[in-house]
Amino acid sequence: MIADINNYLHLAEKIFVVLGTIIYLIFSGIIVKQTSTMSKNVDDKFNAVLIIFSYVHFLFSLLLVLLALVIL
Repeated sequence: MIADINNYLHLAEKIFVVLGTIIYLIFSGIIVKQTSTMSKNVDDKFNAVLIIFSYVHFLFSLLLVLLALVIL
């Protein structure tokens, strides 16, 4: 009986981690959208660097979701 409770808790932990990484992926997508909108409205020499960093951040968060799905 205790083993069943531990299995359910472990499953709940996996679900929360995967959902958290998916929410983080959505957050990084919003960052990409806001950065591209900002670069259209504000002319600065660092716009390209900010856009590159936002896309790299998005790719790393996508890899985090995939890693969570594979490991868990």
